[in-house]
Amino acid sequence: MFNTYSIYTMDIRRYLFLYKMHASRLRNVFNIVAEISISLASLGSLFILLYQFGYSLSPQTTHRLSEYHNHLLLLFFVGISLRYIVQFDKIIRERMLFTDLTIYFLLIGSIFSKIFFTKVMADSLPYLDFFSNRWFTYGLLAVLTIIHSSRQVFTVIQHRIRPSLLFIFSFAFVILTGTGLLMLPNATIHGIHFVDALFTATTSVCVTGLTTVDVATQFTAAGHIIILLLIQVGGIGVMTFTSFFALSFMGETSINSQLILKDMLSEERLGGLFKVVINILFVTLFIEAIGAYLIFQSVSGTLPGGTSEELFYAVFHSVSGFCNAGISTLSGNLNDPLVQTNYSLRVIISGLVIFGGLGFPILFNYLKLLRHVVINSFNIVIGKQKHYIHTPHIINAHSYIVITSTIVLILVGSLSYLFFEYNNTLAGLPTEGKLATALLGGVTPRTAGFNPTNIPMLTHTTMVIMMILMFIGAGPMSTGGGIKVTAMFVAMAATFNVMRNKRDLEVRGRRITTYTIRRSLAVIIVYLTWLAFSTILLSWTEKDIPLFSIVFELISALSTAGLSINLTPSLSETGKVIVAISMFIGRIGVLTFFTSLMKEYKEQVYAYPKEHILM
Repeated sequence: MFNTYSIYTMDIRRYLFLYKMHASRLRNVFNIVAEISISLASLGSLFILLYQFGYSLSPQTTHRLSEYHNHLLLLFFVGISLRYIVQFDKIIRERMLFTDLTIYFLLIGSIFSKIFFTKVMADSLPYLDFFSNRWFTYGLLAVLTIIHSSRQVFTVIQHRIRPSLLFIFSFAFVILTGTGLLMLPNATIHGIHFVDALFTATTSVCVTGLTTVDVATQFTAAGHIIILLLIQVGGIGVMTFTSFFALSFMGETSINSQLILKDMLSEERLGGLFKVVINILFVTLFIEAIGAYLIFQSVSGTLPGGTSEELFYAVFHSVSGFCNAGISTLSGNLNDPLVQTNYSLRVIISGLVIFGGLGFPILFNYLKLLRHVVINSFNIVIGKQKHYIHTPHIINAHSYIVITSTIVLILVGSLSYLFFEYNNTLAGLPTEGKLATALLGGVTPRTAGFNPTNIPMLTHTTMVIMMILMFIGAGPMSTGGGIKVTAMFVAMAATFNVMRNKRDLEVRGRRITTYTIRRSLAVIIVYLTWLAFSTILLSWTEKDIPLFSIVFELISALSTAGLSINLTPSLSETGKVIVAISMFIGRIGVLTFFTSLMKEYKEQVYAYPKEHILM
């Protein structure tokens, strides 16, 4: 008996020794199996959900797809369970661990209800019948797919990938995905050509507003929802969404991935990136929610589809306004007969466009100021301090430049529109109509794309002013385009310095770096270079179109403004592709796009002698 016990003990020790020897290899194998299972389940869920909602299906096909749903749930369960076993030490450090565990238990409940204990749960636990509801299954599969796809994409970028290339690839991927979605039979009424679907997806993701088809009559409700989602993702940024889900459901991230995310968010500090992403999403949804409420109150009782149509109109136009997309679900945009005299709507849309065009750093900077004022006021009221404690430079030079430039451009644009259109498109309107339309006419060219009136009816002077406003654009890190107000401000200030023979460029007690000045000039030069090149191409493909119309449309595309003189729908397929490429480059940023294609220069340790060149 003693010998038998000794043999058993030796066997256990031997097995433990073998396990310790191969534990690392087994963990790697299990981890690979887990990731492959999750990847296959995510891809399968994506394709099946798209197929199910994109096509009209027979009852037999619907029943067969429900069986596939069960297989996908099992595959998710296997992959996530293995991941919990292998990566337990990392998972317990997740920011949203309890949310992750809740989703996991919902997955277990769904599997039990739909596969293993269907009859038992139906008879004994009828209050849990929601586990077998098909809409619950759709939602669960969608949530699992989004979370784990984002996590795996973020794992990939932990390798050394240039942020500019990653930015380009993320937008290109969403555009191609959106193109496929818009070509689904249930997304359109009579089908759509590939080029038109590609153009619509590009203008939605790049938040431009130029369209080759009538969005109102060409797409179904499902198509409008797809466009709405593309605008939202494109406006906030693809990587912002990906980073949110990835950082929420990953225990830890590499320094390299944090550096990449820091560059993409234009943050100065490495810490607190997750908080920045959360703030971006919260501020966006908060402003859009307020905008949707105000728009709904404005259009209530005026649209033919009833409350549901008005509610969707409010949400769609709030998102389209804040993201500076300028796409509308009405054929005439804001000049449609249904809302043409709704002047409060124009003011609300103008406000959303302004907030969206400021940029998230500006909004956060002023929220910081508001917080400072509120805390000081509260402390004074409760007697904790006797007077206001001033903190210098809460509003930094960047915020000052953007806010000042934005106010000046809005005033110049609106007053110019009012002056030059007073006896033209504004003639016959009441005073409030003139003011509201002039405000929209001064705001929307800076990247929004909502039509204040029928654009071809404007005077040429107004159109030229609009082209200048489109060229300048909105603020950096905003949902708008153009060369950005900061680039124009720095370039003009540097020009005045040259005229005055002043060396340093100073703003609010801060000296602007030489690198910033060089970069602003580079943005303007690259923008004008691509504009000239694309103008040559489009004038060659569209021989019968006036040059002024071509330049107007291309500036609108490159600045992601979206204003059109009705040229885009009449372009050839090649012309549409040229305009689509310009929209894509404009959304990425002309300098960012072309910088990503250049080989990175390594700084040399030596310098050549200086020499002056005559100007």
